[in-house]
Amino acid sequence: MSASVGPQTSASEESASKVSGLLKEPLSAALVEGVMKPRLKRTFADALTWFPAINRAHLVMLTEQGLIESTVAARLLTHIDELENEGIAAFELDPEREDTWFNYEAELIRRAGPDAGRLHLARSRNDLKATVDRMRLMKLAQGLLRGCLAIRRDLLSKAQQEAGTVMPGYTHLQHAQPITFGWYLLGIEAALSRDAERIEDLLKRADQCPLGAGAFAGTRFPIDRDRTARLLGFSRPQPHPMDAVANQDAVVELISAATQMAMTIGRLSQDFYIWSTYEFAMLDFPDRLASTSSMMPQKRNLTVLENLKSRPAVLIGAMTTAVAACRAVPFGHSHEIGVEMGRWLWDGVEEFISMLPAVSEIVTGAIPQRDRMKALAGENFATATALADLLSLRYGLPFREAHHVTGRYIRSVMEGASPETALRTAFASQPDANSIDADEILAETMDPERILEAETGCGPSRVETGKLIELSRSRLANAERTVTAWHQRTVNASELLAAACDNLKAESWPVGRTSRTWQEPQAQ
Repeated sequence: MSASVGPQTSASEESASKVSGLLKEPLSAALVEGVMKPRLKRTFADALTWFPAINRAHLVMLTEQGLIESTVAARLLTHIDELENEGIAAFELDPEREDTWFNYEAELIRRAGPDAGRLHLARSRNDLKATVDRMRLMKLAQGLLRGCLAIRRDLLSKAQQEAGTVMPGYTHLQHAQPITFGWYLLGIEAALSRDAERIEDLLKRADQCPLGAGAFAGTRFPIDRDRTARLLGFSRPQPHPMDAVANQDAVVELISAATQMAMTIGRLSQDFYIWSTYEFAMLDFPDRLASTSSMMPQKRNLTVLENLKSRPAVLIGAMTTAVAACRAVPFGHSHEIGVEMGRWLWDGVEEFISMLPAVSEIVTGAIPQRDRMKALAGENFATATALADLLSLRYGLPFREAHHVTGRYIRSVMEGASPETALRTAFASQPDANSIDADEILAETMDPERILEAETGCGPSRVETGKLIELSRSRLANAERTVTAWHQRTVNASELLAAACDNLKAESWPVGRTSRTWQEPQAQ
């Protein structure tokens, strides 16, 4: 990078702040090395992603409002394009310039001259940073939503395939009642549907553009905040300027929604993790989803499930930082709000989104071991609830009494009695004990498949499973239309901004200022 060719500065100016006419001293070396430099290195590349669109939208609006000449705006747009195309290599980062924006502006001024300073008219780093965060949030939320919907599609498809795959259901990790694998998957999909709704709600609330809020009290210039909002893909500007730069509740909502979704996926992963062990042997997975041991050659480790199970811990850490950084902070802009609260958040959400296709592959790749599942579904008295229900329905026992009779039956079998003898003995104290047909009752209640054939109000029968699949498909279709509409609005805004910039760049450049790097005019 060549040295700056801008206006010469005096020795006294060189010894002062690089970004302020007020401050008479440069930043201390300790502050530069310990705070500014690490932060700049960490944040500049991400900020550079969003600066071009924000700068273009702001320039278009300033020109349309008559606050900057169209020829100046056109020339600045060309340099903004150059910087975007060259990327981070275009910049020599200087931590004495404090932050991302001053470093960006310095290079823009080096190329375009003092006119580049017009770009920051009616704007502060505060609303610029808040807009960067809001645009980043909207993109991540849409990515999170798309990933969630893709997993739900795969769950529904798999659930339909496995609607008749009998397996044991568990509570407290103990045999509870027979269910089907398809019905289990529908439960995960139902939970993810609420996770998706939380993200949709977040998008609606976050759909406000902070640009134009200034430092916190707006600006006296006659800007058009609605115009910049639309050019950047928002439906409207954020109404209260102080709220726009002082509050990061939308970002906290993002990490909260991501964490909730990660917990749902983590619980699925925990079940798959246990069910794929040798001891359970209910699920298998293809080799492409397994890793191995560096020492033990027989190992097929599903470490991907461990990664997914631990993801909530990563996101909870990021959310804790965000909430703690915002706690008891005055309601105005500060680095707690603008910098520190997002220290781990952005990377955490981005990495989680990148993991979501792996979740889909785990769902589609899971291979149920049907014989093993069916065998376990009938073991360890997993059908006992069906027996208690039948005793109550057919013989009029209060359910609590039917529960006790069934419990005595189980104890008797465990102590060695035959099932028929145990049931007659347990039922002996009932008034109509002689009328009991133990063989028929046991035939109806001991076979998990027969139990699941019966239609119930909301259980795992094929009929009820089919109803749930149809309901879930309808719910998913609505969500897919929503995410498509969000994406289309983003595309439309990008096209609108590009067209407005093309119109400005069609203006002719002023005479004598056509070089790519601005130079101070020579004295006559």
